Amino acid sequence: MIPNTLCRRTLLAASGTLMLWALSGCALPPPGPRTLEISEARLVERIAVQFPVQRRFMEVFELSLDSPRVRLNPEENRIGTELDYVLGVAGRPSSRGVRGKLALSFGLHINSLDQTVRLKEVRVDTFDVPGLPPAIGQQASRMGGMLAEDLLSDFVVYRIRPEDLKAAGRWGYEPGPVTVVPGGLQLRLDPVQAPG
Repeated sequence: MIPNTLCRRTLLAASGTLMLWALSGCALPPPGPRTLEISEARLVERIAVQFPVQRRFMEVFELSLDSPRVRLNPEENRIGTELDYVLGVAGRPSSRGVRGKLALSFGLHINSLDQTVRLKEVRVDTFDVPGLPPAIGQQASRMGGMLAEDLLSDFVVYRIRPEDLKAAGRWGYEPGPVTVVPGGLQLRLDPVQAPG
């Protein structure tokens, strides 16, 4: 039979070990940064489901954008996209509108309020207006470019999932910079301690 004092000592040692283990869980060191990979295919899919996009301006013009084709540009940390467009007069059938191709490029930023990856610094590279006299074509191209930049500024291309931001203990992650790399995007997740 084991003496009572030995049982008490063993029980005290075990409970002390459990208490130390529980306390050490509260003081876990912060996890390291993580990288969230977003493949080019996933990015293309997320952009494509948001089209076609239509917008009316000055109650006179309508711009419709469709069929986005995405091209990564890691050297400039930007993404290029070519779209088909129809620029027409509001209330008239779209078959009467001017059709052409629009090429633009943009950077990306994180909106920390809703955890989304959005377009920034949208720049229209070409806005071809076929079949118009040069003077009118230049004006239409300038106007169409401004409409496209306004329409796509702050456009959402990816939504960060809540599970991507969870970590062990009282730690979580918050989104850091997003970088265009060959084959897709890399989003750095930085550790942050939960308040309280």
